Amino acid sequence: MAINDKGDYVKLTWNQKLAYAAGNLPAGFFSSFTGALTIFYYGWMGLSAPYIVLGQVVYMIWNVANDPIFGFAMDRTRSKHGRLIPWIKRSAVPFTIGFIFLFFPPQAWRYQTGGQAYQIALLTWYILAQWLYDTFFTIMYIAYTALAPQMTFDQKERVQLNGISSVFSLLGWGISMAFPMIFLTDPTLKSIRTFQIFVAVFGIISIFPWFWIVKVVKEKKELIPKESTPFWTGIKHVFTNKSGILYMIYDGISVGVINALITGLFFMLSWIFGNFALNTSGNYMIYFIIPWIFGVIGIPIQIQIGKRFSVKTALSYSLWTEAIGGFIAYIAIITSNNLSPGQEWVAPSNLIWVTVGFSILFLGFSGDFIFHQVMRADTIDYDELKTGERREAVYAGVACLFGKVMESVVFALIPTFLAIYGLVATGPDSPISEPIYASQGTGNAIIGVATGVFLLPAVFALIGAIAWFWYPLNGEKIAEMKIKLDELHAKKREERL
Repeated sequence: MAINDKGDYVKLTWNQKLAYAAGNLPAGFFSSFTGALTIFYYGWMGLSAPYIVLGQVVYMIWNVANDPIFGFAMDRTRSKHGRLIPWIKRSAVPFTIGFIFLFFPPQAWRYQTGGQAYQIALLTWYILAQWLYDTFFTIMYIAYTALAPQMTFDQKERVQLNGISSVFSLLGWGISMAFPMIFLTDPTLKSIRTFQIFVAVFGIISIFPWFWIVKVVKEKKELIPKESTPFWTGIKHVFTNKSGILYMIYDGISVGVINALITGLFFMLSWIFGNFALNTSGNYMIYFIIPWIFGVIGIPIQIQIGKRFSVKTALSYSLWTEAIGGFIAYIAIITSNNLSPGQEWVAPSNLIWVTVGFSILFLGFSGDFIFHQVMRADTIDYDELKTGERREAVYAGVACLFGKVMESVVFALIPTFLAIYGLVATGPDSPISEPIYASQGTGNAIIGVATGVFLLPAVFALIGAIAWFWYPLNGEKIAEMKIKLDELHAKKREERL
């Protein structure tokens, strides 16, 4: 529930809930497209794996630094509209421009067209485009995620608000994912041009939810500290908060799992489930569709675990199912006895067990979308009780540092695995027409894809599940915090309003 100036609890209106939730629609749109960044630059443009690794190292430097910079800049902002809304209002259009810029490098720079001569130019575009996009992504989503914890302090309403937000995110992701899948799984010059048109269309559509938020969602002035937190003091608060440290670990793990799955999705479609690019006599796509059905089934399961037990329990379930499912799928691939050493593709003999593992993984996949922001809000509440002030933007900026590192780690590791197992770009003088081919045979290519899309997220999730055991905010602790927060906020309203 929200709290009015008189200190009375007032439920959020549906207009406020839907406006805030709509801010996750651009995240859904953009994540499905940016998840295709590796197949676009590695699989289509032909940027080599070493250059992608170098690009991610350079990109990571700014990607890590900009979060605390903008988080503290927002914490210091004072205006009649608050600390966060002004940043959203001014950055919405540049955010879309940065997103579009990602997918419009000159096609003459393709390795299959121009060869090695354009690799440095393409690498430069790859880095600068990500810098531009991530700068405004950081601004928008630090401000956006910092708004939720102060909109309501009622746990049930927080779960509902973030549940609606997750629906918008999954809806945006589900709608837009079809376009990278259709146009990039077996890319041609014509399909790339069509794909770029949809990049621009979804970018423009994504501007409008931000204007809705600016109009409807208001910040609570009594929660704005009279003085901003010094830079190093804010960092100290995050790193001395046990909940904050565990949140940082979880954020990094969740980013690693999700990005590995989305980035590897396009390679998985072609090389494991035999879709589009490869000539197959059987229809193996049913094996790919079944896990998505389990993903839908997993949503109400996750919600019920959160309601009956706690957010901590729900996220623990999510991490363990992702780990177990990923390991089963990977083991099924490497124990298949028919992986071809030649160029002719065949479905792995253990494909049914790949589907079983992938389905288990997807039973817990929705947990992050539903409970990530709820858990972040709980962590900020805990910090406020310890220190007396709220630092939503500081936490949004500092606590995701591990997540930003993991994003670059995944974007670098997957093409590295593919290159190690022989899935490489086709040269300009090669008689092969496809942009990438299996230089060590399709069997090795399949194992390389499985390493990135199944083994990597399984290892991440296992580490996260073990670490998550020590997260301090269980259901009982949350209930105690709410009582103390009510008293603290009543005192702040009396002093500041």
